[in-house]
Amino acid sequence: MLLTSWLASFAAASPTPPAQLVVPGRSLGSLKIGADVATLATYGPPDYSDAAMQKAWATWFGSGHPAAQLDVYSTMVPGQDTHKSVQVVRATSTYFRLANGLRNGSSLRQIQECYGRLPLAASYQLKAGPRYLYDNVPLGIAFELDGQASRSTCRALVVHRPGQAVSKIYLAMPLYLKEVPVRK
Repeated sequence: MLLTSWLASFAAASPTPPAQLVVPGRSLGSLKIGADVATLATYGPPDYSDAAMQKAWATWFGSGHPAAQLDVYSTMVPGQDTHKSVQVVRATSTYFRLANGLRNGSSLRQIQECYGRLPLAASYQLKAGPRYLYDNVPLGIAFELDGQASRSTCRALVVHRPGQAVSKIYLAMPLYLKEVPVRK
């Protein structure tokens, strides 16, 4: 059975519950792009945060080994001095999945089956090793992988505003990213 057929049958047979659903350009579970940052209070205080110049990153760690991580980038809404909104959401948990069945743990080959050959937007170094960011800018979804080969594994899903390259924002995340040159 072709991978595309498998993904289609998986998605049709197992609808993803709304709390787990990743919608490119819109949401990761109940966390919505464009939502007021006040909605983040339901997650409790972040384990890490960095804010400056009306922009902020907030990070929550879950349980497990390695610990699941949720990162949220927010900025002030232009023209509104007091309203911050969610711009980018990144999750490393396998709990979240797209309607097409993709999730953390999916291979680059599976991602390409669904989205075609996505451009390599950036690469950077983590303690766990290099990461490669593939971004579907028009849809607002990026995939962070542990390699560039077809068997490489997705380690994080990144939801962002459609049409806005996530690499312009994402690499400003101070917690762990150190950009390295992209080799194509």
